[in-house]
Amino acid sequence: MIRVRWVAASVAALAVCSLSQASFADDLAGAVRLGGQAVSGAKVILWRTAGNAAPSSLAEASTDASGAFEMPGFPEGKAGGVYYLTTRTGPSDAVALLSVLGEKAPPAVVVNELTTVASVFTNARFINGTAISGNDVGLRIAAGNVPNLVDPSTGTWGKVVLNPLNSSQTATLAKLNTLGNLITAFATTADAAWRTEFLKTATADGAAAPTDTLQAMAGIARRPWVNTTALYGLFDAAYPQPKDGARRDAPLLPYLFHAPSDFALSLWFDGGGALAAGKQSIDADGNIWSGVNWMPGSQSGVAANIGGGTAKYAPDGTALSPAITGFTGMGLDGVGWGTGVSEDKVWIGGLNGTILLMGLDGKPIGQESDFPMAGQLGGPTCNW
Repeated sequence: MIRVRWVAASVAALAVCSLSQASFADDLAGAVRLGGQAVSGAKVILWRTAGNAAPSSLAEASTDASGAFEMPGFPEGKAGGVYYLTTRTGPSDAVALLSVLGEKAPPAVVVNELTTVASVFTNARFINGTAISGNDVGLRIAAGNVPNLVDPSTGTWGKVVLNPLNSSQTATLAKLNTLGNLITAFATTADAAWRTEFLKTATADGAAAPTDTLQAMAGIARRPWVNTTALYGLFDAAYPQPKDGARRDAPLLPYLFHAPSDFALSLWFDGGGALAAGKQSIDADGNIWSGVNWMPGSQSGVAANIGGGTAKYAPDGTALSPAITGFTGMGLDGVGWGTGVSEDKVWIGGLNGTILLMGLDGKPIGQESDFPMAGQLGGPTCNW
């Protein structure tokens, strides 16, 4: 079976500053944690980024003894704007944590090592230090994929990385946890040499070594295939394997059992009538379209088959097309590479010689009689 794959608190009122209530909505409450432990005395900054301009700092708060903070009057979402939180702690404030919240935020959030890894890997191309900026569509897509890995409201694993396609059939969950454990080790180890080696290992060729965990994790995310053995060696040094074979003393389980070939956090998605997806095309909003060779559950093969329809996925992997059949119409019965997307239409060339023309809502714009070519063209494909 071929599936679509994307290569990817308690509260205390301690706000330091606040903004006009006219531009704000609900309170934002949260907590900062590392290795499951509260981080006290950490300054948390709320940012808004929109487009390529530098992000705006909107509010600051400090965490109390239980790691909690509160920002009264969290601003309502604005078109193109994405909100995120940063905080620093640890030796020389070099433990930099991040949580990208999206265009809207839950009423309660957790900032920790897992939100940092998830936010960095989805936003790596937009991160420069602690600043995030870029084109609005890209920022929204990146923010929308954070919850697939980690839930910003709880700081624990997201639903997609936990589903059976990912938790039991890929190593993504173990990679996510191993990277999170490295951040926690950076904050908790007394070995300054270990921290220096970690920053060095995450350094891009010819570049200056990062100065904090956020920059280091961004370096890993941009080149997940580099220094994987060395990174795993640092994990092994921080959480050595007991001689009796017991579990390592790492806060996040499961972790990687051996060094991976890469640290890419890939996720699998399914549904929407997708099976043996052909050529994929992307519309202006980042939705992915693909004609489908065969209908799921049809026991089809190359020689004899029940053809599929057209699958559509949102940028966060959510299936937007009907289950099993996908989008159909105009006599379509199976699709090879025949998928093309224009500004406002989708063109599908069927293996049975038909042509399906749809709007971006998946509804046919014509009738089969508009293209009376079924059985006369062979199996048309589109190379747009």
